[in-house]
Amino acid sequence: MKLDVKRVFHPVSPLMATAKGVAVLLSYLVGAYLTGHFHVESRWMGSMLAVISAIVVLQEDVKTSIHQGGLRVFGTFIGAVIAYVYLLLFPFTLLGMIVTVFLLDILCMLLGIPDDGKMATITLVIILLISKMSPSISPFVNGVLRFSEATVGALIGIALAWGVEQIRKRTNH
Repeated sequence: MKLDVKRVFHPVSPLMATAKGVAVLLSYLVGAYLTGHFHVESRWMGSMLAVISAIVVLQEDVKTSIHQGGLRVFGTFIGAVIAYVYLLLFPFTLLGMIVTVFLLDILCMLLGIPDDGKMATITLVIILLISKMSPSISPFVNGVLRFSEATVGALIGIALAWGVEQIRKRTNH
């Protein structure tokens, strides 16, 4: 039996792997810088959110990346708004977070949001946990920072998907 090297390595895309590495680097740096400017204590969390957004949004083609980016930004917006309202009314508690996640999930189902708003839930939980770790941050600033980080990561993912598409067009891959 002969080993078909092309078949084994066909799904490997050094270009996409490189793009993902660049996405992680750029979103890490921008996320940490952006958040660090306004709230030093949560800059690494901000960096993480930007990186996650870039990874989730970076796809094989720009159209899919734009779609994923839109879902990510929209979900983050919903999660940030619900977290803001919660934190205006109540301090963080585990029970409060669980109830809010439940209500957010029901809302996303009713609105027909894809994946029942998983991105919204992730954002909600992160904002609530950051407010628990750093009670000095206002709910508004916390929500705006998380939304900004997710948006920056999404834009970086889309930009790199566009770059990958351009390289593939030029090299016929």
